[in-house]
Amino acid sequence: MTTTMSSATNYSLMPEPKERHFKYAVGGAVSVEVLLVLGLVWYGHIRPPVNAVKPKEHIIAVQMVTLPQPPAKVVPKPLPKPVPPKPVVHHVTPPPPRPHPKVVIPPKPAPTPPVKTATPPTPTPKSVVTPAPKPLVTPPPAPPPMSAEQAASLMGRYVGLLRPMIQQNLHVPAELRAMGMSGKATVEFEISPTGQLLWAKIIRPSPLSAVNRAALAAVKDGGFPPFLKKMPKQNTVFQIDVEVGAGSS
Repeated sequence: MTTTMSSATNYSLMPEPKERHFKYAVGGAVSVEVLLVLGLVWYGHIRPPVNAVKPKEHIIAVQMVTLPQPPAKVVPKPLPKPVPPKPVVHHVTPPPPRPHPKVVIPPKPAPTPPVKTATPPTPTPKSVVTPAPKPLVTPPPAPPPMSAEQAASLMGRYVGLLRPMIQQNLHVPAELRAMGMSGKATVEFEISPTGQLLWAKIIRPSPLSAVNRAALAAVKDGGFPPFLKKMPKQNTVFQIDVEVGAGSS
């Protein structure tokens, strides 16, 4: 039993080969770390300080421009004041003084007696005779207006004067006399109060043109009398039937 225990104890005290390698590895690692720390400390003392990085400066280009100077104000020079010409002095010799005239005081006239003047008599004004006013002459009253029957009778009387005159002026054409034909045409015409023919025309013609020409020519020959005394004094239009034929004069 004693031998067994001693052998067991010796076994526990002697390390195995693997454990020795592990210890060596740990010791080497520790020494390496110590060297690294010492190297870093030494490098920190030797390395120059790192300059801080300066930020980039922004450069702004400024160009200096010289502005043109404003034109100088031209102040007009004041015009020189005209120098008035020197007055020309004419030396005139004064005339010699005239002698003072002697004043002669006339003697006082003797008082004359007052003369009485006769005043002419004032003429008495003549009485002005005013002419007596002329009596007013009233015109005669206008005649009463003519009735229609009186006007018609006057027109009938005047037309009765015109018919024979137109028949006297009528000239029957030879062709109507040769053929023994006749006809009637109504002529309308206007006459002034003095009997002057103003115009004439056929209003109801005949189928025969020779009858129309002869009737119109008989009216246009004119020579009518003036209006009757009581007829209205204004131009009047008349219508007369003129018969033209072989039996007419």
